[in-house]
Amino acid sequence: MVTVTPASGPPVEGRLVRVDDFTVTLIEEDGSRRTFTRRGAEPKVEIRDPADAHRKLIQALTDTDMHNVTAYLWTIK
Repeated sequence: MVTVTPASGPPVEGRLVRVDDFTVTLIEEDGSRRTFTRRGAEPKVEIRDPADAHRKLIQALTDTDMHNVTAYLWTIK
């Protein structure tokens, strides 16, 4: 999910389709696609990624930790 707050106008929320240094594209709840041109910090873009904590955890785990997690998951199959 992403919230784009233009300099003039209300915030727009939707499902993130694409973001880069030049544009942000999202799909609103009603299915309409919106693309905003980025110029530095304008518009303000807030990306909420529920899986972000999981990705950070993977980087923090050691090989031993990953082995232990995998071994545990194997036992509960």
